[in-house]
Amino acid sequence: MIDIHSHILPGLDDGAINMEETLGMVRQLHEAGFKTLIATPHVLEGREFLSPAEILAATEQVRERVAEAGISVEILPGAENYIFPDMAKWALEGKLMTLGNSGKYLLVELPMLEIPHYTDQVFFELQVNGMIPVLAHSERQKVLADEPERLLDWAKKGILFQLNLRSLSGKYGPQARRIAELMLHSNLIHFIGSDAHRLSHSESTYQEALQIVKEIVGEGRFREVTLTNSQSIVEGKPMQGVRDYYLIEPVLKKRKSKFWGLFRG
Repeated sequence: MIDIHSHILPGLDDGAINMEETLGMVRQLHEAGFKTLIATPHVLEGREFLSPAEILAATEQVRERVAEAGISVEILPGAENYIFPDMAKWALEGKLMTLGNSGKYLLVELPMLEIPHYTDQVFFELQVNGMIPVLAHSERQKVLADEPERLLDWAKKGILFQLNLRSLSGKYGPQARRIAELMLHSNLIHFIGSDAHRLSHSESTYQEALQIVKEIVGEGRFREVTLTNSQSIVEGKPMQGVRDYYLIEPVLKKRKSKFWGLFRG
């Protein structure tokens, strides 16, 4: 399996503090079944901006230490890029790190409480320039939780979605879990990621979440979201196959019933 979203590079953001913690996280993810990890430190425009050169250097250091520790995991560079108006321009100029450094897929993070007015324009400009936006942990975004139809609209326009595994365990609250399940049922998840920032307190956290994914989507699609689609990222190639997107929302029906039930009492 391939984890396309992790914060394992030590000392670059709010992820791993030092190399010792990095190695612990890598071991834990390897034990969960991951053979490739894409390191995606936070990249923000301005003061805290991390350059591709810094990310590449840190990735190489981790790769060397992982090999020395005898952990059979491939470490690739990437970034979690916080959206801003000139994102497409920066990406075209090589100022932003793509996933796997393949030049094709860009992991994009939205603010948690709003969708900036320029979001659709940024997505369009990235696509015009031959890049594919991958939206990080969209199940945690408040506006998308309230308006899941936006997810459907974006998917039909070629925007891809990454799911945080721990959203399924309730780490980010019941709403994030509900939307995560909705997206899995609705064929709206293309990739999974640990979004690991620290060692997990439970050794079985990722295994349990992966089992939930498998139970919802079945063996075939499980392989797609954990390996096949992510391999396209590594190779810098478009994803193969055609998808039908839809909203299957049993949870939404329950929520509406509960809402109307307030008036029946």
